[in-house]
Amino acid sequence: MLKNHKVNQITDLQAAVVGTGFIGPVHVEALRRLGVRVVALCDLPDRVGTAAKKLGIEQAYSDYEKMLADADIDVVHITTPNKLHYPMALKALKYGKHVVCEKPLAMNTKETANIVKEAEKSGKIFAVNYNVRFYPAILQ
Repeated sequence: MLKNHKVNQITDLQAAVVGTGFIGPVHVEALRRLGVRVVALCDLPDRVGTAAKKLGIEQAYSDYEKMLADADIDVVHITTPNKLHYPMALKALKYGKHVVCEKPLAMNTKETANIVKEAEKSGKIFAVNYNVRFYPAILQ
C-alpha cells in the first residue's frame, strides 16, 4: 500500500490544516509538538485570515483546491464539518497528499469504501484520527 513512500523524519513533512473551528487549532498544536511545520490553513474567507494570524501561519487559503495545488504541502489534516470529510479527502488524495481526517471518515459505508479504495490506489498514507484510542477507559 505504501509503495515509493519515503519520509526521513516526521520533521520533513509540511502540513496544512483545513477547518479552524475548535479542533483545527488542536491539530496545529499537536503537529508543532511533533516538529511538523504547519505551512497553511484553509477555511471560509471570513475566518481563515484571523485564525492564521492568531496561530502564526503564513498561508491562509479560502480556496481548498488552490491550497491542494501548493506543492510544498505534504499532508492535509481535515477538521471540517462531517459532511465535508468525504469530498475533501478524495480531492486531497487526487492531488497526491497524505491525509489525516477527523472522524467520521464519511457519511455512509459506500463513501467509506470508496475512500479506502482511493487511498490504496494513491499509495499515500490515510489516517482517521481517534484521539481517545489510548485513554485508560477505552483500553479496558
